[in-house]
Amino acid sequence: MIRSVMALAAAAALLAVLASCKLELNYDKYAIVYGISDYPPAGYDSNSNDLEYPDDDARDVAALLTSQGFQVVLRVTDHGTGDKDANRAQLIADFDEAATTANLGQDDLFVFYYSGHGDQVPQTAGSSEDSPDSDAYDESLILVDETVADIISLNDDELAALLRTIPCVRKVVVIDACNSGGFIANAAEADAIQPDYTYGSDGLFATLADAIHLYANFQDYGSDIPPEEALVIAASGERESSFDGYYEHGVMTYFFLESASRGDRNRDGYVTVSESYNYVYRKIQANWNNTWYGLSYDVFFPRVSGGPVDYILFVD
Repeated sequence: MIRSVMALAAAAALLAVLASCKLELNYDKYAIVYGISDYPPAGYDSNSNDLEYPDDDARDVAALLTSQGFQVVLRVTDHGTGDKDANRAQLIADFDEAATTANLGQDDLFVFYYSGHGDQVPQTAGSSEDSPDSDAYDESLILVDETVADIISLNDDELAALLRTIPCVRKVVVIDACNSGGFIANAAEADAIQPDYTYGSDGLFATLADAIHLYANFQDYGSDIPPEEALVIAASGERESSFDGYYEHGVMTYFFLESASRGDRNRDGYVTVSESYNYVYRKIQANWNNTWYGLSYDVFFPRVSGGPVDYILFVD
């Protein structure tokens, strides 16, 4: 009994020492952050297209990442200050700068964040949606191009191509927009969290077969963002909406911001991509889906890609 107590005490002491160890994060961190609230009334639908808070989302995410040691490129298009920087041409230019002149290396961490409208658009020449259960549409970020006073989209394949130009191994994409789960290449991951059966179900065994095929073969399809290219936290599924207007933020972004200080589930001093996602998912379930918000608007479920791959996103 005494030996058991001593062994337990030694084990506890070892765990305390291990728990006090901190990883040395000797790499640079770089982020491109976009938020679009002000959309032209024509070219997207017949109603007013403006969103209330994506510009605030982007500014607060940029402030958080700056406090975490990131070099941040912030672009917003809003209806308050008159900033109109968040357009397609600027986004491509920002990725080009990150790829060529920002001195990023293989071991550095790159984050791309977007808040604004997302949509599904007909496939363009050269694009593909060939993963099981994916629909016949490309998912897109709806950007504003002031040079033509119109809305121009950037689809999932185009974003994947831009990410491939970034030399970092560690890349994370966070998208607070409708249909954003469609940016995830693996259909089993994109729809793993309680699929929306409003559109019909292929049945349990078909879903299970797809999952086994995707994970057993580790196959990346020709569309969207594969996990070895970047981990993706998406606000909603491929055919789901996400929502704006929760304590002056997008719902997903509000809890993503909180996850930096409250998402450390194992209390090791770091918040990984999966821990951040887990916090966002649990909070949306508790504070949106299971409340009158979900009944009044709709429920939605954030998605994450990556499987066993995970990166440290925040230092708590």
